[in-house]
Amino acid sequence: MLVIELNEFNRELLQSVAARLGLDHLRSFLGWQHAETWAEDAYDSGFLEPWSQWVSVHTGAPASEHLVKNLGDVPHLKQEQIWETWSRNGVTSVVWGVMNGNRRGAELCKIFIPDPWTFSEDAYPAAYQGLIDLPRYLAKNYLDFSKRTAVGKAFRLLLTLLGSTRGKDLLDGTRYLLRGLRKFGPTNLSFIVFFEYLSVMAFIRAIERQTPDAAVVFINMLAHVQHHYWKTPDGRECPQIDFAATAVNEMLRKMISRCGSLARGRIAVLNALSQSCTDEEPPWILYRPNNHAKLIEALGLHALRVEPLMTYDAHVFFADDEATARGMRILQSARVAGKALFFAERDPHDSHKLFYRVAMSDPLPSDAEFVYRNQSARFADHFTAIVQRTGKHQQKGDLFVNFPMSRERLPNNEVAMLFREMESSRALKTA
Repeated sequence: MLVIELNEFNRELLQSVAARLGLDHLRSFLGWQHAETWAEDAYDSGFLEPWSQWVSVHTGAPASEHLVKNLGDVPHLKQEQIWETWSRNGVTSVVWGVMNGNRRGAELCKIFIPDPWTFSEDAYPAAYQGLIDLPRYLAKNYLDFSKRTAVGKAFRLLLTLLGSTRGKDLLDGTRYLLRGLRKFGPTNLSFIVFFEYLSVMAFIRAIERQTPDAAVVFINMLAHVQHHYWKTPDGRECPQIDFAATAVNEMLRKMISRCGSLARGRIAVLNALSQSCTDEEPPWILYRPNNHAKLIEALGLHALRVEPLMTYDAHVFFADDEATARGMRILQSARVAGKALFFAERDPHDSHKLFYRVAMSDPLPSDAEFVYRNQSARFADHFTAIVQRTGKHQQKGDLFVNFPMSRERLPNNEVAMLFREMESSRALKTA
């Protein structure tokens, strides 16, 4: 069983790009048996996020039951994840890059690579830690990072890649980087495609070496480009979409040709949820703090530490109840252009931990100020406008499989049941 988690792809967009560019492997899986999935969570529920919906896919529980709302919340997850079920039934696995997951009790999970934003989970075995140290550091600090620290982590990443990929794959990944830099410059897209391509190449090499019974791999680049690019001013699909889709097509080609019995067995490709284009909607701007820790210090929160998440959000830890309550008051009272600057809430499992994200998404003038604790500061000194969003999350998703499937529509959490039944049956027959 090979599960390919192609995060948030829009089916119609991908079909159009694959047909126009002749991307045979994308076209192939888009022609498999299809089921529409959906999430019960509304857009403004706080749960219609990939880090919540992938937990639903992995556990079989809707977000209203597992209650994992934010990145990094998985240490308190009560439900069993599919790779834990596989392990309990004697099925070996490799789990690569999954969002908001942990290895936990899966003893037969031979390799577990978490996403870069789940700060509570490291790679297993530790020899793979170099794959996530640099992405984790840059994801948390990309607007304000130490070049010296980044170079050190990049060197460790290179050493890990040299030991976990084929030389030809490393060269192919470098070609994608050079192509991206030539076409788009040193943008996040160029480096995301480069890193994810090499990450999948390391996944393929791990499958070749470990030959597990089942594997899961997570690929995020299409979600990124849909949020940041969708259509050109004349209505055509952006070249950034073409670039990422071409890289995904090549990843699929290598997985199918080299992953042995996994590729010859049952394969599922799914997105957990999709995105819709927002070109016709009012502008929605993603603002990110330049440095979460410095911002929290400037606001006077007296925090013990800050754990930045993907973009505009973070967890903040305090020493006691009084400091936590004070921090909550400051975050909730901050205003910009007469509106709340932050959304903040207490962690349900840790009374000395807060979650916050930037709530402001309106276009702001360059001289805008925000107000906190009867003080004011220039907004642009602490926040950067990352992107005017071009794609937003929607409740519908897609599941494509290369085997018979009786259902044409199902909740996304029930996808886990398909995988569990399949591999449990296989383990019992083998026994």
